Amino acid sequence: MKSLSLVAILAAGVFVPGYDALKPSKCGGKLTSPCLSASDTRYDANFPKSITLQNPAWKQFEGLWKTTSINFQGNGIVAQPQPHIPALKYATLPYTLNEVVTFYNHTIVGSRMSLYAYFFYSPAPESFCNQTFNPPFENVIGSGVCGVNGFTTAVAQFGTSTHENQGEQKQYASFGFPGATSPSHMSHI
Repeated sequence: MKSLSLVAILAAGVFVPGYDALKPSKCGGKLTSPCLSASDTRYDANFPKSITLQNPAWKQFEGLWKTTSINFQGNGIVAQPQPHIPALKYATLPYTLNEVVTFYNHTIVGSRMSLYAYFFYSPAPESFCNQTFNPPFENVIGSGVCGVNGFTTAVAQFGTSTHENQGEQKQYASFGFPGATSPSHMSHI
């Protein structure tokens, strides 16, 4: 008797009139609320994924850039070369810091952005190179010659637009200076 009751309950659940009412309803119908994509760009499959279409200001950021910067140590005093300590990676640089030339390449493709930067430091002045430094301090990074070789390093950053589709971009990966492990050297021009 109990098994018959269970079969009757299961059959009633399967053959209920209006069985479609048990299925999920699509949004935007007469009896359902509007689709989220109608008011929220996160759910709109037709909304552009390109960050430059979401926010035209990003278009001005694209391209190749060259800057010359001056580093200051505070109170308007131009930063001077500092002895390099290998264990601290690149916390201090034994190079001229008052005219650092940097080349940037900002590339945006759809929802992704990549930024590459190349920093060029001129050789340290003779007054710095003539100083005597005791280990672990060094007047040059790597195998360069103080006053002859400069220093160059690179940075790369990668990011993507956020899922909110509001023209925002978040960096999620980067490498290079100050964490670079194999800097290269350049000759003074």
